[in-house]
Amino acid sequence: MPTSEVHCNISEKAFSWTIFITRSLAALVILYFNVGCLLYYREFLYNAAAIGLPMPVPLGIGLLVAELFLALLLILGCFTRWAAALSVLCTAVTAVVFFASNFNKLYVALLVLLIAALLPAALLGPGRISVDFNSARRRVEKQFRGL
Repeated sequence: MPTSEVHCNISEKAFSWTIFITRSLAALVILYFNVGCLLYYREFLYNAAAIGLPMPVPLGIGLLVAELFLALLLILGCFTRWAAALSVLCTAVTAVVFFASNFNKLYVALLVLLIAALLPAALLGPGRISVDFNSARRRVEKQFRGL
């Protein structure tokens, strides 16, 4: 049986826009959940103490601030691969604290969808519409300028 090589032609412009839109929508979902945690901060910090986290107030506030910054990094496309991976981890930990280790089936579905949305950005990179791409292009131009 002969082997055939099939190539898939992907438009780089369409890929970049797709990654940008999925990054932005995932970051907006993270921000929405984070604002909900901040609006109910007393219950959030009470749940952090009830779970038994060490230093629940600084750890809870630090977790929410980290999630805010990770969402901002995702929107900008700065440190995209790390931000995508860490934002899924931070959102999962925030969900454990917010629901006091009583998992809601809807939130588990939201986490799976968040992973599905951020997986391409984490594995394939941020695309052209990002700070990462612009800084990489500047580094390459600077490197080849001296030749």
